[in-house]
Amino acid sequence: MKITFDSNIWRKIATPQNFPKDSLRDIYFQINQAIISGKIEAYLSETIFTLEAIKRIDRKVFFKTYKPKQTYNTSEKDGIVSVSSSIDSNPELHPGNNEFLNEHLKDALSIGFKVINIPRIGTVVNPDLEGKKINLQNSDFVKMAQVSTRIKELKAGLYDITKIGENYYPHSWFIGVGKAPDSENYRIASAVAEWADGDSVALHIALNGDYFCTNDNAKKAGSNSVLSEKNIEILNSEFDFKKITPIELSELIK
Repeated sequence: MKITFDSNIWRKIATPQNFPKDSLRDIYFQINQAIISGKIEAYLSETIFTLEAIKRIDRKVFFKTYKPKQTYNTSEKDGIVSVSSSIDSNPELHPGNNEFLNEHLKDALSIGFKVINIPRIGTVVNPDLEGKKINLQNSDFVKMAQVSTRIKELKAGLYDITKIGENYYPHSWFIGVGKAPDSENYRIASAVAEWADGDSVALHIALNGDYFCTNDNAKKAGSNSVLSEKNIEILNSEFDFKKITPIELSELIK
């Protein structure tokens, strides 16, 4: 059974012993053991460890200072000079995981969680994930791109962060986010979290996952959240997307 875990739940399942006061601790242990036994294939989106791993108060500053690597190459043949350029990620500019996140990631990988690479041109990369990610198959990547586009059409996922950026720099929303005033800090932090949720959902659908496990209550989510009741119904109808809570998942694996 393929399960993609949301950013609000995976740490508790990877390291349930670190949450002794949580009322669902026994359920987390049960799911933990199901992953170890192979009953559950557990997946995480890389985005959880890239932009979402940056402190909320630092996210706008990160957009302002981040620049992808751009390299130029020249070659000459038969007197004709050719110039080519490439844009790559710049992991040196990412702060990496804090000690807390590193501990949970280590535990997650040790029991069988798989972190899936989210390829985008010049995208943000966390250096602490080097050698710990799995690449999508080409067909899965195409499907993820299609689903991400559909999620954005629903004004969820990447939608908010791109609109904020385009408001301050129409030619590049990424640059625009960095140009936004400090009064936008809260909106930017929340939009990054929604971006991560959108990536996780799109990844899950691309992998033909069985259930997306989250503690999010769709009734409490904003109307434009990818996990709002309205959007879950649409994604279920179009892509057979199924959300499940840890309690419901524990019942399935008994």
